[in-house]
Amino acid sequence: MIIYHSESKCKSDFGDRAKVMQRAEEVTRRGEASCPLCGAGLRVHGCYRRHMRDGDGKRHYGWVAQAHCADCGSYPALIPDFLMPHKHYEAVVIEAVITESEREGEPVLSGCPADESTMRRWLRQFAERGARAVGWLGCVLCELYDRHVSALELQGKALLKQLARLLREIRPCGGIIGGVNVILTRHNHGFL
Repeated sequence: MIIYHSESKCKSDFGDRAKVMQRAEEVTRRGEASCPLCGAGLRVHGCYRRHMRDGDGKRHYGWVAQAHCADCGSYPALIPDFLMPHKHYEAVVIEAVITESEREGEPVLSGCPADESTMRRWLRQFAERGARAVGWLGCVLCELYDRHVSALELQGKALLKQLARLLREIRPCGGIIGGVNVILTRHNHGFL
């Protein structure tokens, strides 16, 4: 699976199969997505149906493109950054729950239509994967961009704020979780 930076119009085009395919063709043609297993170029293979829930809990149906790697035979999904892998809610909804919980210092499980158990799972998974993501982003920043952020600057900050600070050095636009997932999947380090 590869998460790519989507433009704002991509979210509104989520339900239009032809536009999703066209955007996927552009992403692969420009080389923004390469095979996560072998690094080779990809060709768009097709689409599959997917749904997402917004901040009101409303379900939206749309499409996710799937690519093919001729070198190793894999079929990675090309997931736009407003979606989270294996999650039904939009990335901004999950990010809002995490932000609110980090701000309050304890889990805040209100204001979101998701079940309390779902939000607790998001927080638990973010706590497990967030620290790893900070480390991987720091490595990518140093190795590929020859830049770094001082550990002292990150010390004492909540995980989401650490990720936001590192992300600003690499790619200053978009949501934090979506942006981090773009970088992590592009460099074969998983996702949040």
